[in-house]
Amino acid sequence: MHGPRFIDHRGKLILYLNLAHASPGQHASGLAEAERAILSHPLSSVLFLLDVTGAGVNHETDAIVEGFVERTQERIRARAVVGASGLKRRTFDRAADPGEHALFDDLEAARDWLVDRDD
Repeated sequence: MHGPRFIDHRGKLILYLNLAHASPGQHASGLAEAERAILSHPLSSVLFLLDVTGAGVNHETDAIVEGFVERTQERIRARAVVGASGLKRRTFDRAADPGEHALFDDLEAARDWLVDRDD
């Protein structure tokens, strides 16, 4: 797991949090770091990309993700989640605004979708 960082895609900045293959306990620290970064930005300004490919989830993860979405929804312009299949789909498919949230299997498709939301 790596902390959140901004990446450039087609001239747009995306806040990327890589939780691929993370344990449920690592979700809490990673999302807390991302939340701090998001809350320091203006309303509806952050393009957020979260990769949970191969990550583990449990019941605590549900509450962590739900709280994260609630606290950051006003600052996030669009959120893309990669790798949320099976039980992870239920955990990470928490749309504050369904038009600005999507699930993907591919990082490139998710990055493209995010920057298209910012045009």
